[in-house]
Amino acid sequence: MTPLRAGTKRNTARHTDGAVVAAYAELLGTPLLPWQRYVADVAGEIDPTTGTYYYDTVLLSTPRQAGKSTLVDTEDTRNTQWGPNRFVYYLAQTGKDAGDHFKEYLKKLQASRLAQIARRPKLSNGAMQQAFSNGSVIMPMAVTKVAGHGVQGDKISLDEAFSLSAEKGKAILDGFLPTTATRFKTTGVQPQLWIASTEGTAESTFFNPRIDALREGRIPEHTCWFDWGIPADADPEDLPTIMRYHPAAGLLWDMRQLKQFREQFGDDAAGWARAFGNRRDMGISDRAIAADIWNSTQTAPVDANALGNRPIMFGAAVDIDASHTSVSVAIANDDGTTATQLLKILDGTGQAPAYIQRLCTEYHAPLVMDDRGPNADLSDRLHSMLDHNDEPVINRCDMGAGDYLAVGQSYVSGLQNGTILHATDIDLDDSAANCAKTWSGDAWRITRRGSTGLTSPLESCMLAAWGMSHQPDSDGPLQIF
Repeated sequence: MTPLRAGTKRNTARHTDGAVVAAYAELLGTPLLPWQRYVADVAGEIDPTTGTYYYDTVLLSTPRQAGKSTLVDTEDTRNTQWGPNRFVYYLAQTGKDAGDHFKEYLKKLQASRLAQIARRPKLSNGAMQQAFSNGSVIMPMAVTKVAGHGVQGDKISLDEAFSLSAEKGKAILDGFLPTTATRFKTTGVQPQLWIASTEGTAESTFFNPRIDALREGRIPEHTCWFDWGIPADADPEDLPTIMRYHPAAGLLWDMRQLKQFREQFGDDAAGWARAFGNRRDMGISDRAIAADIWNSTQTAPVDANALGNRPIMFGAAVDIDASHTSVSVAIANDDGTTATQLLKILDGTGQAPAYIQRLCTEYHAPLVMDDRGPNADLSDRLHSMLDHNDEPVINRCDMGAGDYLAVGQSYVSGLQNGTILHATDIDLDDSAANCAKTWSGDAWRITRRGSTGLTSPLESCMLAAWGMSHQPDSDGPLQIF
């Protein structure tokens, strides 16, 4: 079996239902792959005290083209045969997705040896179901905020969970989980919730926190989980690496087909890494700065001892809810370009005044920042910092509301025409990948609530670059940075 990236180990002290699941897979004409059998063995472990499933929750994260849905179908089918009148639900992102998957399952069921225990399916929209001779049923259902309310569930399979927001996912669990407690008492079989998905995006606010918690070791006693994919430092463009870590490589497809899969993704490198490397795509579709522009305007970080007499400008920005403060610097290069560089990301705003004061005082350089929204409190505190002559300690670059709306476009224009560069920095790259924009008339600005990560690193660079062309009156000789 392809080694797990992380997950639950088999407890051989407990008996398992895995062999029964494997038998159902054979009857359905889809024998279990090694990784599928491992999941079935662990998820099917039997509690010696209760005589039923030990785990009530199963979380499964695999790349695409691994056979994840096939395993879910097999587990669903087996679950219907634990006893009479059981209720199994398969949930997908939309009613069409759930219905299409269900129809494919029906083709497989009707062509298999299990067809003799299956009744005629119902295919009317909104009421699809496959009943079995013991009265148990499998029903597809769309993911909605009211899904699960007013029903009874013995097994709930939540497929492609990356598509769910935290709010919608919580609503689904709130609808289904109360029914599982009563079903346990009624049937004597522990209900199970299966959450299956390929890694998602920054917007996967239901799935991401759950798998992140498991990776951090916060694992509930009766939860098992499984995670396959390439290591964090692996190159997803290296196809032999994909072959090595994909659990279905060489079993469902070969290297020739893998090359064809890669060609289908074209320039979508992040989509490819997510689909076949099971690597999370933290970018957003409506980036404030396009990825190709950002990647082509990198420059090396500037050595503070090599600045000479070049002008500099500091920029500061505060994230939503004042969670972080970022400070950046813009540096005038000898060739007429401006380099922007992230200096530091501070927790909250408490340490920011002292840090900014030290920079501006030590290097006799001005600061530019917005004085509205989450920046207002820090801006006020910086304004109130006076020297012994009651003069402002920090020389500020004046900025109005209209000026702020020009900051983003000015920065992007500079990147596009090659007059602005940005020093390579992981945190700044993450911010650029996750900052979205919102329009106000013909101008745009970064939307803090509409973005999916820290906005302050990129905002502070944008502000510093804008400030270079709006220098306040000098109050003394410029010092070396």
